[in-house]
Amino acid sequence: MQIKKFTAKTMADAMTKVKQELGDEAVILNSRQVKTGWFGLFSSKQVEVIAALEKEQVVTKPRHPAPVRTAPTPTPTPSQPVITQTPPRVIGGAAPRLHASLQHVESLLSTESFADESWEETLNELYYTTKSVEEAERFVYEQVKSSFTEPPEAKRYVMVVGPTGVGKTTTLAKLAAHFKLTEGKTVGLITTDTYRIAAIEQLKTYAEIMSIPVEVAYDFHDFKRAKQLFARKDIVLIDTAGRNFRDPAYVEQFHEHHDFTETSLSLVLSLTSKMKDMDMIYSQFESLPLSSLIFTKADETSDIHAMYRMVKKSGLPVAWMTDGQEVPDDLIRGHADALTKRLFEKEGWARWTKQGV
Repeated sequence: MQIKKFTAKTMADAMTKVKQELGDEAVILNSRQVKTGWFGLFSSKQVEVIAALEKEQVVTKPRHPAPVRTAPTPTPTPSQPVITQTPPRVIGGAAPRLHASLQHVESLLSTESFADESWEETLNELYYTTKSVEEAERFVYEQVKSSFTEPPEAKRYVMVVGPTGVGKTTTLAKLAAHFKLTEGKTVGLITTDTYRIAAIEQLKTYAEIMSIPVEVAYDFHDFKRAKQLFARKDIVLIDTAGRNFRDPAYVEQFHEHHDFTETSLSLVLSLTSKMKDMDMIYSQFESLPLSSLIFTKADETSDIHAMYRMVKKSGLPVAWMTDGQEVPDDLIRGHADALTKRLFEKEGWARWTKQGV
């Protein structure tokens, strides 16, 4: 890791120096105000920033091991006949519980997301009574749809929280475009994610394209000033840093410095994450007054049913789901029918795939 110290008159000047020296992928390890001068004479306050850049690791090609000779497989003797037997169809480590015509339904119910559901008896009775796969599919569809409640209307301040890498900045840019272009509102952007320079530059680029003002808050005083500057805006979108989300003090500062009476607080989760990682992330943020969930990167995974489990676990509505990188497109409002159709479309259920519409 390459670590350097930078000194400048303002934080903005210091960040410019960091970017010039170390590039967009640099991370800020520490920042503080210092006094310069000789024995206190002609002293002035400046900003000192310590930044770092991870050096790329040298990848070496592994040597090809010498081929290992294996002993020939012995031929069975007449006294030891070979018995072959076709095992029954097994899904999820268990014997099939539904009729063979409902194999795709059973595959879904065998996932971790639906492990707590016990719909097999109802589905078997429904199928043997009606002889209709569509009726069984409709039952599952309605059960999933009923878990999604309608998303709440956004308050004046919209803040997104979550770990680094889940797509908070891109999602915020999509929301800014939606509120300005679709709803015709005046929008302001505030970012407190000053850890990675690339995140600031990314948001500034989006803001410049959409002619939306953006303020960078390096501390709580900057944040209050930014809110005052945007006092006349219809809606203010707030990005947050995610690098310290495992630190209880990081979450506690939200309680100390933010008034959530006028703020919609959304936890952003990536659908490419493992289930246990989603659980861990949610447990870190559940003490906050979360009003909704936002799911990202639906285009980067073959299934998105994990959002069903997280909604059941948290009891929170889904405000939005992102389904690609295009701004302002690839943003889906969290209406129950839209989310449910997208889930089964990903599962390949013919009635809800794009080919089947």
